[in-house]
Amino acid sequence: MMLEKNPSAFEGRRCKPSLTDWIQCLPPEIALQILSYLSFDDLLSFGATSRLNNEYHIVSLKRLRLGVFEKRVHSIISLLQAGWASPEQLGGTWGEEAERNYTITVIQQQSKPMRPWAQEKKFCQSINPRHRLLMQPNRPQTQEQMVRLQNQIFARALRRYGPSLRALEFMAYDLSLEGATALGANCQHRLRELALRFEHPHIRDGVVRPSTWLRPAPANEAWNSLIGIGRFKDIGLCNLESLTLERAGITSWQLMMLVKRNPDLTILKLRTCRGARPEFLYWLGGLKSDLNETETHLDGPAPGAKLEILALEHCHRLLERPVEENDNSADGILDSGFEWVRGLSNLQSLSFSESAHIPSALIDEANKAIWKIPKVILPYCLSDGDTPIAVDPRWK
Repeated sequence: MMLEKNPSAFEGRRCKPSLTDWIQCLPPEIALQILSYLSFDDLLSFGATSRLNNEYHIVSLKRLRLGVFEKRVHSIISLLQAGWASPEQLGGTWGEEAERNYTITVIQQQSKPMRPWAQEKKFCQSINPRHRLLMQPNRPQTQEQMVRLQNQIFARALRRYGPSLRALEFMAYDLSLEGATALGANCQHRLRELALRFEHPHIRDGVVRPSTWLRPAPANEAWNSLIGIGRFKDIGLCNLESLTLERAGITSWQLMMLVKRNPDLTILKLRTCRGARPEFLYWLGGLKSDLNETETHLDGPAPGAKLEILALEHCHRLLERPVEENDNSADGILDSGFEWVRGLSNLQSLSFSESAHIPSALIDEANKAIWKIPKVILPYCLSDGDTPIAVDPRWK
């Protein structure tokens, strides 16, 4: 009714009698709000109706979860472990929240046709059904080829949807230069939440050896694309508020630069991460360890002063030396080796789950006496009868 009484409010818009042209008669913010309720398949179908609707469907995509795997069973287990889906959703229909997160699983092309699963979105067919740009005719024969294929799909998705994304999660085996460059170039300013998950210990066949998941991925220059240094100085992420890295090959220095470039970071979760080492942790807490093994306070607040959640899980090189070699009774420092935690003044949650070589008693006593962090997840340790058993909250 308002449109008929006040047609001048939409002067310049041509509302033709069509099933989809009604979107042209709405303010952009209302149109995007309506489109946010569509499933991924419906959103793609809407975008294929006209050039204007194609632009609308691209900018309306705010949250994307993308996984690329060799087999369907690999994707199903990874979805469950990451919390992307529940068993009920896998066996039935997707709920409203799952659809609006736009979870996509890409399965490498099989030689024989297989029954499609309910939760899989044929991303290769949806993006370009005519040319099938996201697939290659032959299955990869090595892990390097699979990583290259995964990042090719990742890069093509980001070149189309990256500029509008605010939350992004990517499941693969590793990050390559192509994928990292697309991420740093297309998600530079708007992206707020990023999760790169490269740890899938349930995958014990295909092109990946089971021992691959026992250690971080190899270090490589791809991470420089996220930092914006050297030949990548014109790109890089700078507005992240949440960062999750699993089995990442990022080095301590690269991790320092990435955190420094994103000063609004409040959530940092590292699992099996190469860069989770003392030099990074002391820098994060506003301390730096010199060659004389003394700590010097850096000027200003600690780089990690804004952090509210910090997870260092399955990281086994958090200490410069074994705890047994630290003479705590002599220097009187209860949290020796973890002094950097004191600089994280805003921390509400700290997790050392599955991190080896760290006695639970040390962490527990240091938190009660010094840190006063509301939630601390203790590392696993062998119980000697008197030591309390630390239970991972995910299995309670």
